[in-house]
Amino acid sequence: MEAKSLEYTIPFQLTKTIRRDPYSAISPDNKQNSAVGKVVLITGGGTGIGAAAADVWTRAGAEGVTLAGRRIEKLEETASKIRALNQGRTKVLVVQTDLVKDKDVENLFSQTLKTFGRSPDVVLSNAGMVETVPIGEHSTDAWWNVLSTNLEGVYATAHHFIKTQPNPEQPVGTFIATNSGLAGLVAPGLSAYAISKLASQRLVEFLDTEYPTLRSFTLFPGIVKTPMLVGQFETYGHDHIDLTGMVSLYLSTSQADYLKGGLASVNWDVEEMEARKDQIAKENSLKLKWIPILPASGGHGLD
Repeated sequence: MEAKSLEYTIPFQLTKTIRRDPYSAISPDNKQNSAVGKVVLITGGGTGIGAAAADVWTRAGAEGVTLAGRRIEKLEETASKIRALNQGRTKVLVVQTDLVKDKDVENLFSQTLKTFGRSPDVVLSNAGMVETVPIGEHSTDAWWNVLSTNLEGVYATAHHFIKTQPNPEQPVGTFIATNSGLAGLVAPGLSAYAISKLASQRLVEFLDTEYPTLRSFTLFPGIVKTPMLVGQFETYGHDHIDLTGMVSLYLSTSQADYLKGGLASVNWDVEEMEARKDQIAKENSLKLKWIPILPASGGHGLD
C-alpha cells in the first residue's frame, strides 16, 4: 500500500492494522453480524455510502430497511436493487425527507413505525453535504445551510428516533452518526463542514450521556470515492464503500458496547480494539477531550 495514499488515514489510525477493504469480523456473512429480525433506517440512503449500507444490511438478512433522502428517484432506484437482491425477503420503505424540515423527519419515523409496527432497531444517520468555500466568499446563509444539514439533521433524526420509542425516557436500539476525519482538521474552505462534524461528534456524546439505554456511536467512513469527496482528497479515496455498512452491523451488536458514546473508524481493526476494550471503556479514550493541561481535563495549568 503506497504511503501517499494513507496521508489522511494514518493521522486518524488507532490500530496497527489498517482496514481499507471488507474482512471477516465485520462481514454480513459472519453470523455474529446477523441483521435478522432488525429494522434499519438510513438517511442519505439513495446514493453513495448510504445506498451501499442498505445493500450490506439486506445481505445480512434485515427484516426491513427504511431509506430516507431528498431525491425520490435515487431512493427508488436503490430500493429496487435491494428488492431484487433477496427477492423481497427484506421489506423496503422509501420516504422522501428533507432533514432540515422537522415535519419531514417526524413523518419519516411515523411512516417507519406504521410500516414495521415499531421504531427502527438501528438508525444510520448518514446524510450530509460539503462545500469548499473560504469564509469571505461563503454567504452566511450558504455557510449555515451546511451546518443545518450536517448537524441539525443529525439532531432531528436522533430526536424523532427517541420520540417514537415505547418509552422515550429510556430509548433503546442503536444510533450511528456518520462523521468525517475532517472534524479533526483545519483545512481551507471547509469551515462549515468541519465544524458541523466536530459538533455532531459532541452531540452523540451528549446523546449517550442523556440516554445511556440507547447505544450511540460516531463513525468515520474512511475516504471513499463518492460525489461528496472533494478537492485534494479525491486521490486518497481508496476505502471500500461497503465498510461503513459493515461496521454499522458490528456496532449494532453487544460486542461493541465498549465503544458506546465514542468514535469508531472503518479503518480500525475491530479485533484489535476488542483486545483493548477495557482500557477504551475505562479511559473514555475515543471521546472528545479538552487540552490535557487544562483543569477541566485533569491538568494543572502552567504550574
